[in-house]
Amino acid sequence: MSLEKTSSGYNDLYFRIILALLAAHTILWFAAKESIFQLWTSWFYYRDMALSFLIAFLLISEVYLATSKLDKKYDWKQYTAERIGLQVTFALVMPCITAFLLAAGYFRIFHLNILETDYIKLDFPVIVILIILLNVYYLAFYFYRQWQLAESKQISVEKPLRKVRETFVVQKGAKNIPLPVETISYFYHDGQYNFLRTKEREDFMVNQPLDEVQKVLPDSLFFRVNRQMIVNFNACQHFEPIEFGKLELIVTPTTKEQIVISQKRAKQFKEWISR
Repeated sequence: MSLEKTSSGYNDLYFRIILALLAAHTILWFAAKESIFQLWTSWFYYRDMALSFLIAFLLISEVYLATSKLDKKYDWKQYTAERIGLQVTFALVMPCITAFLLAAGYFRIFHLNILETDYIKLDFPVIVILIILLNVYYLAFYFYRQWQLAESKQISVEKPLRKVRETFVVQKGAKNIPLPVETISYFYHDGQYNFLRTKEREDFMVNQPLDEVQKVLPDSLFFRVNRQMIVNFNACQHFEPIEFGKLELIVTPTTKEQIVISQKRAKQFKEWISR
């Protein structure tokens, strides 16, 4: 039952309301002898429209509720035969019976016998067709949602979770020292080499290119401000706008060179730092 844990209804209340309005108008217009303009200028049209809308909405809701409950217990692929029988019974036949009974009650209000009207010949076939189309809609929606779930699972398989490093091992003389990433203020490029600088202003050489370093750092804590530097959020002191939409970033420990964030990265940087 691949949809059982993800389906809690179709969340289409507005769609059902609009559909009920259109269905109510269609049924009244189909059975009426007057033109659209004559209908819209008649008080009886709005009275009948309100009652027809109520009936249409109840029928659509009956199909919706039956379909939602069946989705949770009878997957179309796993229980095809059972689902077809149950769908036809509870989302097609039962709403048709409900439609007939509600219409009979509607005519009874005006002291009319439904069997003596044109309802069976004119209106009822239209209602049956609308209920069938509604079932087709939910069936198509169901398989579309199944396809979306399959696509999301495929993407998660193709793109495994990125491994984030918690420490960097650096050399200090003959010692290999693990540095937690939280203690690193920034990574930077200087000359032909890459370095990291700690909060205590200690510099250590990093063997990997900054592109590789960026891939293993937590995005919430580090940001690639330019090609030469990756900064820790906690190292950012303030930033100022400069020419052409660029930003100048001030960090601690301070740097010899001015840290410039390009116009292209400025918006993303502001969003990242405005957590």
